[in-house]
Parts: sequence; structure tokens; C-alpha cells
Amino acid sequence: MPIALKSIFAIAIAFTRGSFLHPVHSFSRPIGLGSHSLSSPSSNNHVYIYMVSADKSSSTSTVETTRDESAPFPASIVYYDDVLNPENPHGVVCARGVCVLSDYDDDDYLTLEDDVSITFSKDSSLPDRILHSYLGPRILLGIASVLYGTNFPLGSMMNDVLPASAASADRMVLASIALSPFLFKLNSKLISRALLCGCFTATGYITQSLALVGTSPAKVAFLGAATVLVCPALEFFVSKRDLSLNERPQTWLAAALCLAGVGILEIYDPSGKMSLMDQIHQIGFGDLLALMQAVGFGTSFFLTEKMMTEIPGQALPITAVQVSVCALICMIWCFSESWMGTPGAEHYALPGLFTDPSIQHVAGAVFWTGLITTALNRFVETTALGKISSAEASVILATEPLWAALFAALWLSEDFGANDYIGGALIVGACLATSLKKEDFVKFHKMFGKKNMSSKNMLPAEPVGMIE
Repeated sequence: MPIALKSIFAIAIAFTRGSFLHPVHSFSRPIGLGSHSLSSPSSNNHVYIYMVSADKSSSTSTVETTRDESAPFPASIVYYDDVLNPENPHGVVCARGVCVLSDYDDDDYLTLEDDVSITFSKDSSLPDRILHSYLGPRILLGIASVLYGTNFPLGSMMNDVLPASAASADRMVLASIALSPFLFKLNSKLISRALLCGCFTATGYITQSLALVGTSPAKVAFLGAATVLVCPALEFFVSKRDLSLNERPQTWLAAALCLAGVGILEIYDPSGKMSLMDQIHQIGFGDLLALMQAVGFGTSFFLTEKMMTEIPGQALPITAVQVSVCALICMIWCFSESWMGTPGAEHYALPGLFTDPSIQHVAGAVFWTGLITTALNRFVETTALGKISSAEASVILATEPLWAALFAALWLSEDFGANDYIGGALIVGACLATSLKKEDFVKFHKMFGKKNMSSKNMLPAEPVGMIE
């Protein structure tokens, strides 16, 4: 086991006590004055719509909650005054480990036709015009997904010239410098959990970098999408959430598609020349590392969403801590390897990497993956995410492995077999399945005359009292 991973586990153990397995908080009442509908989407795509009403005639303040099943938009976060700033009562939107305060109300759900009729004041800046249009935030998230897809082929290119430890450290140091101004904005209540989360993020990046040494970038990207299995597993074992088929059919569908996709990627031989056992024996260590990245990133997503649901508005500070922890662990990894101190090693690290003309293409890849696809891309993602529903955001971001495969084919001339196309399509389908709602399955059953499932019995009997 690389010493970098040992360092991660050592640091993780130090912060695990008293932080990882503790629930966020239990609250007694939702936010609201009078009667107000809180309807906002989140990454889990449950349907909990709440109507909040206060009994003003009583000398003591009491709040009753009832579910409004006719509300048109999905929501899975319960909003409490202990959690959410009362000045922005519209909720939290989560997607792929990032949660931001929703920046719209019910009247801000736009359609494509609305873009042509929207008028802005003369003082509106270009970013405001983009973010408050229908297409603007969706295009930004689409660009973010494309940029994330470039990480995999560029990571493979960097590993062809640099040690994996050097490539990872250079990238993370650049990203941590760019995001360092946000470090000091982290809420003190989140410090230990953010550091722990950074250890799991480092696990994802390090295993991804090691996997790219001998495994195709497209396969690493597709196997990394197995986070759709990791996050629900953590919800079940850590948060004790009900994952029954009736409660979370979309999770079971995503799991089935993902497992089928991974199986086809790994053990399906389209030529039919190899037996099943031979295919199993050919599964390499790089493939296992690619699956380990899903464990690292999936756990990081899970912890990040819990932190940002508790204290919204901390997306960039938490990201800054995660990247800084990654940079530290990757530097420890570098010092543990034999290439340190050898002739020419100074050109593997910053700033020497940018002074060697023979590896300028690698320097460009480090610059791109560090500053653009890690630092700037997270800023773009957090800015655009609050403008659309997390269901839409999850669908857009699910295209990342497709872009990774495309860039691998264009830049590295990678060839794909039938197993790559079929397996990759199933895994992307699993990512898309997570954006479904239980009502979608109700409609499907009704189409075939099965009325044993209804929107009423597919919702929890009582509003939950804890943010998961």
C-alpha cells in the first residue's frame, strides 16, 4: 500500500472519533412564519414537500407541519431555522457533493421560451444576465462536466512523464493556492469534519492517479461513477436511512445498472474467445484502484453534503480545505518515493516543472487540471448550481465519463470495444437514474395497470426530524 494511503488512514482515524458517525443535528421545528410552502430540490430526489403554519393565537409558539403532495417540485431537504438563514428560505440544492443555497423562488422556474422575454435592468452585469437566464446556468454546468472529463486523459498523459505522486502533488498545490482565500471563511464548527473529508477526497484523487498509470482513462472514468453505489450505502449504514424498494426505487435501479455496467466492462469479451474465468483473471490492480476512487469520492460527497446541509454557503471553504489536505498528503507521498533527490527530480516539482522546455505539454496539463478543472471548475459549479434543480444538475454532471471517453479517443487514440460502449452506457444510465423521483415509478406502474403503488404510500408517514 502506498505510504500516501497510509497517511490518509492515519489522519482519518485522528478525526473519526467524535465526528464521522455523529448525526448532524435533530431539530424540533421548520422555519416559517404564517403559511409558506418550502419546495426545493436536492440531490437525493426524495419528495418531502412541507407546508409550515404557526399558531399565532397561542401564547407559546407552536408550528405544525403537513405535507403538500400537490406541490410540483421535488424536495428532500427539510429546512430548519437552526440551519438555514431566514433571509433565504428557499432551500438547499445538492448535486455530486456540492450543496448551495437555492437562489430562486417559485416564480424563478424558467423555461427556454422565457429567455427571449426576460428583461434586465441597465445595471445588470453580464454574469447576472447569464445566471438568471434559463440556458445560462445549464450551459455553465455543462461546461463544468466537459472540463471534468478532461482530467482523465490529461492525468494519463502526466503519468507518462511524471511519477504519479509528482503529478498529483503539482496539481493539488496549484489548486490549493488558487482556493486558499476561502480557507479562512470556513465555519469553525466544520474544521474537523472538513479535514476528515479531505482525507477521503485525497483517497479518491490518489487512487485515480495510480489507476491511470496502467488503465485506460475511459475505464477509470466509468468505474469512478460507481459513487452511485457508495453514497446510498453510506446513507444506509451511517444515516440509517430507509432504502427499501418502495422507499427508494431509483436507488435500486441505479445500483442494478451500475453493477451490470461494471460487470460488462470487466468480464464481458465481445469476441467470445475468452472464458469467463480468464476474463476475471485479467482484472488488473488498476481496475480495483479505479473502484477505490469511487469509495474515496463517494464518501467525500456524503460528508460534504452533510456539512453543507447543516451550514449552507460553505461550498468553497470546504473545497479549499479538501484540496489543501490533498496537497499535503500528496507531498508526503512524494517524499516517500525514491525519485526524490535523483538528478532531474527538480523538474518534476513546482516551480521547476514550468522551466523545463522538454515537458511543457505536461506543465500545461498540470496547470489545466490544477487551476481550471479543480479550482475554477468548482467555483463555476457552485455558482450555477443554485439556479437550477439538483435533478437537472445531476443529469448534466452525469455526462462526465462520456466526455472523458471522447477526449481519450481524440487525444490518446483509444479504441473501444462493445463491452466499453455497453458497460459505459449502463453506468451513465445509473447516474441518470439517481435523478428520478418515486412518482416517476408510480406513473410507470399506472401505465401498465399496476396501481398498488401510489404517491401517497410511497412517501414517509411523518416528516423527518433530522437532516441526513
